[in-house]
Amino acid sequence: MRQRFSGLILLATLGVAGCHPARGGHALAGSLEVTHAVIPASASPTEASAFMVLTNHGSTAVTFEGATSPVAASIAVHKDVGGLMQPAGPLQVPPGGYVLLAPGSYHLMLEGLVHPLAIGDTATVTLEFDQGGPLSVRVPVLNYTDAVSELPLR
Repeated sequence: MRQRFSGLILLATLGVAGCHPARGGHALAGSLEVTHAVIPASASPTEASAFMVLTNHGSTAVTFEGATSPVAASIAVHKDVGGLMQPAGPLQVPPGGYVLLAPGSYHLMLEGLVHPLAIGDTATVTLEFDQGGPLSVRVPVLNYTDAVSELPLR
């Protein structure tokens, strides 16, 4: 009996060690949801990027218009085009769909940081939509590898 019990503990420990709970920020307001929100720690003391998934559970399209945060002078939507960052306009989140903000695609650029963001910090980012009002999410700062591993890259 003792051997069987210790074997169960070992299996349970291996199962838990093989996965980790989601560390990305999450917020929900009405039909709008933000998941997997992360900021990779940046070498720049004045800029950082933010990645996340914007989901629209509603039946009509919603436009993501921008974001603000007390840790940055401004936040802009950028898109990676051939390795160059270019400002991008408002993003349509389709009904019953999502927009992935991730490396190599659309992402948020936090510019004019009040202080450098370090691993372990958390920044509140308030997202603005044309419908459904502002949505604030607490976004953890992780090392780049951990941040990217939080994203549901398809």
